[in-house]
Amino acid sequence: MMRPSIRSMAHLAWIRTSEQPMRLLYLVATLAVATLAWIVLSAFSAPFLASRVGNAISAELTVANARIQTSTFPLRHALRMENMPGVAAVSYFNLASLPCGEGRGTLSINAYGGSGVDAWLRGRGTSPQLLDSWRSTGNGLLVGAETAQRCGLVPGMSLSPTDYLSGVEIPITIIAILPDAGGGMGDRIAYGHYDYFNRLLPEELRDQVMRARVVGDDPATLPALAQMIDEAFSSSDPPLQANTSSSADSALGRFGQVQSLLGLIMAAMGACAVLVFVTVLAHLLAQRRPSMAVLQTLGFSRRIQFGALLIEMSAVIAVGALTGVAAGQALLAVLNPRVSWLLGQLRTPDWALLWLPPALLVLAIIALAWPSMQIRGLRPIDHLRT
Repeated sequence: MMRPSIRSMAHLAWIRTSEQPMRLLYLVATLAVATLAWIVLSAFSAPFLASRVGNAISAELTVANARIQTSTFPLRHALRMENMPGVAAVSYFNLASLPCGEGRGTLSINAYGGSGVDAWLRGRGTSPQLLDSWRSTGNGLLVGAETAQRCGLVPGMSLSPTDYLSGVEIPITIIAILPDAGGGMGDRIAYGHYDYFNRLLPEELRDQVMRARVVGDDPATLPALAQMIDEAFSSSDPPLQANTSSSADSALGRFGQVQSLLGLIMAAMGACAVLVFVTVLAHLLAQRRPSMAVLQTLGFSRRIQFGALLIEMSAVIAVGALTGVAAGQALLAVLNPRVSWLLGQLRTPDWALLWLPPALLVLAIIALAWPSMQIRGLRPIDHLRT
């Protein structure tokens, strides 16, 4: 009995499909467009793109003394951060202030150390050659353009000024003048070596850090990393406070807004597809009701007729979804060469593909709910309805 019923359902579904193929093609096209949008928009809204956004700006944390922002904290805290999970690199610095000639003010020095120093300086326009020279000269300085002009400093110059903050004489050598940074803070300071300056300081001033800069493995998780650092050093002496840079906050915040907007668009596309299926099936069933009543008198039970409709809609949904997935992947392949320089290789996230079958099942249940109730109440006399 089962096999004849399935054959009857399949045969009836084929007949129904050939009756109004354009209407079913409309459903296929609607679902294909919705699925294509799901595939493509999910790729653009995927969280991994936040890492790309973060890499395009200064996506880092600045860690300071939580009690007094202008005071220092122990070097051991910065070294401990380097071993924390989620941390890619840490750079830290302390300050020195040297006279730069009579009446010319001071030479402000950020003495840097840590694993993130090279990347920090490269991001400020320092060439690999200059970095090599700076690293090989313990007392070497890289000087900002504005400070070099004000203090009359040139590459190769050696000086032995006395630090205003510690009273210690500190021999220095000017390695290079950094490119003009447009009048920013980088033009008004010089970069030295933390270990060198720290070694010359009085013992009570050694091993102190003014600021630490923390680069995370994933810029998208910077807020979580900042919270972890705050909690880890909340009971230290002094406690520390980690803050994301304003540019990172702004960029990641805008990306979050874009993600929300794309999510709303994806939800709207799904809702439109559901409404189209519900409307078309309701109208289709109203047109078929008289012929369905006739078929009932010929022995095609309500179960067979609903089974035929289920097969028909399953085929429509399968073809529409597969077409949409294929079109979406093809579109991503076309877009990748054009956007990879900024966003990397776009790919459909796993969650989008995993959620697609349940979403299609929900679509089928909602779309077939009204037709199932109508077929359940089908009577032979309904063939008189027009």
